[in-house]
Amino acid sequence: MVEWRRSFSRPIKQVRLGANFVPFSKDVLPAEKDWHLIKQPIFHIYWSECSDVDTYKASIKDDIDSWLKTLLQYHIQDWMIVLVETYDIKKTNKLLPRTTVLDKIRSDFASKNGDRCFSVINSVKSEMRSAESWRGLVNRMRQLMLMAYDKTLSRFEDVIREQKENRNHPTWNFCHFFLLQEELAFVLQMLGLHDEALVQYDELDALFTQFVLDFNLGDTPNWLNLFQTPLNNWGGVNLSNGTNHHLRYLLAECKASLLDLRSYLFSRQCAMLLALNKPWEVAQRCLSFVHNTLSELRILEVQRPEGSIECWSFLCALEVLQACQLSSYNIDNNEQLDLCSLHTASLWALARDKLGDLGKLCGLMPGNEPSSEQLHTVVYLIAGMGDSEPQIEGKLTPTDKLKEALSSKEAFKKQYLEHAELAMGTYKHVGRIRSARLIGKELAQFYSELGENPKAVAFLLDALKTYTDEGWRHLAAHTQLELAQCYKRMDDVEKYTKVSAAIASLNVLHVTVRNTYFEEMLGYMKMISSPQPLLIELGCAFVILSMEVKVMDKVVQDCVVNIEISIQSLFPREVRCTKASISVEEIQKPQALTKKKGSKTSVEPSIPLLSKCTLEDMQPFDPRLLQLEVYSYLDYKEDKSLGSASVVHRNTKPVVRRSDSTKHRKPSVNAKGDFSKALSCDEFIMKPGMNTFTLVRCVDQPGFYKVGQLSLVVEEKLEFLSTVLNPQLCYEVAKTQPRITLKCGRDLLAGLIQNIELIVTSGSIKIIKDMKFKLRTSRGLVIQVVESEEVMCKELEISLPVCEPFQTMRLQLKVLAELPPKKDTLSMEHKLNIQCPWGAEESIPLHFGPPLMSTMKLHTANRRKFLQIVVTGLTKQLLQLTDPELTTVTSIDINFQSLNPIAGQRLIIGNEVNVSFMWELEIGKDEKSMMPIKTDFRVKYIPINDAEELNDDPLHLHNLQRMEKGTSVYRCNFDIIDYMTLFTVSSKVQPAGNGGEFCRAGSMCHLYLTVTRILPSPNPNPPPQLMYEVLADQAMLWAVCGRTAGIVSLEVLEKQSVTLDVMPLTSGYLPLPVVRLSRYIPASESKSDIRKSEIASVPRLEPFSPGQVYNASKAQQVHVLPAAPTEAN
Repeated sequence: MVEWRRSFSRPIKQVRLGANFVPFSKDVLPAEKDWHLIKQPIFHIYWSECSDVDTYKASIKDDIDSWLKTLLQYHIQDWMIVLVETYDIKKTNKLLPRTTVLDKIRSDFASKNGDRCFSVINSVKSEMRSAESWRGLVNRMRQLMLMAYDKTLSRFEDVIREQKENRNHPTWNFCHFFLLQEELAFVLQMLGLHDEALVQYDELDALFTQFVLDFNLGDTPNWLNLFQTPLNNWGGVNLSNGTNHHLRYLLAECKASLLDLRSYLFSRQCAMLLALNKPWEVAQRCLSFVHNTLSELRILEVQRPEGSIECWSFLCALEVLQACQLSSYNIDNNEQLDLCSLHTASLWALARDKLGDLGKLCGLMPGNEPSSEQLHTVVYLIAGMGDSEPQIEGKLTPTDKLKEALSSKEAFKKQYLEHAELAMGTYKHVGRIRSARLIGKELAQFYSELGENPKAVAFLLDALKTYTDEGWRHLAAHTQLELAQCYKRMDDVEKYTKVSAAIASLNVLHVTVRNTYFEEMLGYMKMISSPQPLLIELGCAFVILSMEVKVMDKVVQDCVVNIEISIQSLFPREVRCTKASISVEEIQKPQALTKKKGSKTSVEPSIPLLSKCTLEDMQPFDPRLLQLEVYSYLDYKEDKSLGSASVVHRNTKPVVRRSDSTKHRKPSVNAKGDFSKALSCDEFIMKPGMNTFTLVRCVDQPGFYKVGQLSLVVEEKLEFLSTVLNPQLCYEVAKTQPRITLKCGRDLLAGLIQNIELIVTSGSIKIIKDMKFKLRTSRGLVIQVVESEEVMCKELEISLPVCEPFQTMRLQLKVLAELPPKKDTLSMEHKLNIQCPWGAEESIPLHFGPPLMSTMKLHTANRRKFLQIVVTGLTKQLLQLTDPELTTVTSIDINFQSLNPIAGQRLIIGNEVNVSFMWELEIGKDEKSMMPIKTDFRVKYIPINDAEELNDDPLHLHNLQRMEKGTSVYRCNFDIIDYMTLFTVSSKVQPAGNGGEFCRAGSMCHLYLTVTRILPSPNPNPPPQLMYEVLADQAMLWAVCGRTAGIVSLEVLEKQSVTLDVMPLTSGYLPLPVVRLSRYIPASESKSDIRKSEIASVPRLEPFSPGQVYNASKAQQVHVLPAAPTEAN
């Protein structure tokens, strides 16, 4: 392969360059206006082995000059001079001449074209140098030959262009122009440029087609009349040989017919395509080529014998199919094989159609016998095909096959079925199912005429399935009519009855036809001898409009389930439905999912219930109607202008998937399921149009049930059975256990009688007489039935009233939870255990909150101590408190002196209402112990339920008996610690210096602070040290000047006084500054233990409890006068 760089900026091509050397002769040189390229010299070479300059001057120079003048006379400029030199190795010491023969040739003839003179070395003397020089010569010749081709073809294209422009001249002839342009195609083919050669043939094809179309408009050139001659030869396209020289000769002599021209032109196009390894394009062009040629025959009104065009079309299709089959062996790409099959399917169908037309013409179809006239037609057609090309032994050409098919009915049948099967199979392979089914219907007709009805039925059933799935209702109806005739000829009573029922239900047919087949169905069903009804698909004659499970609330065990079905009858007249039933199957509840790590409970699977569905719900989902998730994408250029706009699908996976081949398979027989638990109804009349009926059955087993198939038995002979209905109705037959819940009007309170209500839902169980509840409570809880005279107890039996399934009954109870000693608000939990008569025991938790809470405060008045207990109500229930009591079990000399009034206003407490009780703590004079005191506080309370009980009754005489009966005791315990007064702090403020008797705002004053020890410290070692702190108040009443804190020691003295400077910041009656006293613990001076913590070596403060320090001046005030006026200068 050589790289060819052409002029006029044409693309670079890789060409295959070959050459034949012939002696120079003037006879082969092209004459003027002789523009044939075939067998014309393209490049001229002068060879010489002259090595002597004198010899060159004497004879060679003149010879070369004469040769060049001859070439110039014929306008030839593509030449080359080759000088073959011979070196003698033995005479290498001889001096080289100054001027060689090559130099003289260049100076005389190629002064401007030095590359056209080349020297090579004779290989006899020096092989190495010779091989290199000859390689250079070959490269130079390739280069110059391609240049010669470029010039020649450019001139030739100009000639073709000029001839084409003269096509309207009266003397112009398409046949001559065809041969002229074909020579350019031959040269391009020789160079290996098959695609460009194909362009030349396509241009000729388009030019001729345009002439034919213009003829149809009345513009007829003289040469076109040659192609209107009657046809006497209809041999097909021949693709086995490269060039059909016979047809080319007829074109050159202007004796070719239209079929000859078209066959030759298409064969040359196919040759180029096959050389390019594109057999699929050959098949693609063939179909349009045949149809276009037939159209041109009609336009030109060419006379042709009947059947000749069918023979020609059949031969063309088979020749192309044979060529494609041979070329497919060289294709490894499956996509290219599928592409080839896509176009060959139509060719197989074309061959079958044309062969069928010939069979009808020649009397070869089943059921016909050829007449003498038809036999003459066969002989005439076979003669017009001509003789076939010699082939490999045992291999028939398309012509031989057609001759054989027309000569024998058996051969015709074999070939017709073979082509039909190939066409149908190829159509299925490429996905054109409708075309395959159409051929199948014609095959069914062929088999019917042969009397092979079972084979015809198979093809008709396939066609019916496709037409029904795709919604071709009229095609499906006519296919069913053909099926009915086949079954009738086969005497198949059952299948004929089925198809008659289906035809009678088709509303696309005339009512007369439907009534006819309805009568056929009624008549043939009586001939069925089977004891079981004949199964027919329900959808053939009925349409389910809606289904609904009729229940009030929930299907209960041992009850009747009703399913109401609305159905449309497609029969033209009413029929008697002797039995209608619908199968039901019980489904198992799925297993609970495995508990995941970290989750508290396992996932309980649920079964979705469906009680109603309509015709719209039963329609199958069409994935083609799925909305695509797309978004717009705008692509901008660098200058921010919009470059393109597109729509992008979010899912990168292909949306359109390969169609499942199972949808084209034959459907399986609809098997009847289990009808042992079916719902059914009695006989009724099914009228044309909408009908509604109810199916019933008593269900005694609980569980989940799904509806399966619907069965309608007509006239006791036909059973119309549906497939498994989708969606399936699902309902639950419940065996629900009774459920017990607790209802209380408000939060339950301990220590008070509370009303509760037990709500019992019977579930699917009927509660009968003599059934009882056994109630048992936890410790501290008693129970009683409302309006019962029995005392409250821990165990109780209650008789239950009669209750129907899924009814509710209520039981009113009273409960009393013991209130333990408790001062906080935390609730208490009790449990009510119920032993049910149906065997289950339930435990209901009850939470009781305390009605009261209490807190204690210790108050100090020098050495005297007072205890205040505050009782707070925690409920809206009003309570009356009486008889508060505070006792102790501690073994020290103390006494609690009650300060609470014995009689007077009643103490009524409610939610967030506080009641305070006060006692004085009297400690014995000799008591030195400071151990904690454990106290027990008790108070009686009674609930107040009406307004009359709120009347003031100081003497508690009103309803005293009821109060004593309903009184409860509230108890709680307190611990008293650090209750002894250790120190007293007193302070006073006096003016400083000569300020007078009163303090003034802004003037310095003295704060006299006195700390007195009342009792010795409980820890005498080390001796007590105290720190006092004067705290700055938030109201900015006082400012402390100087130090604000200090340490005093009461180791020796029991009283210490300290004076500090303070300044009042405002006038008025001001409270004294706040003084805080804390225990001061100095840093540890012992260094023996080096492992003591760092905190222990730092001094720290320890606060006193509220009862250990008494501030005697806490509530005192001092009168501060306004600041004195300043004297004017």
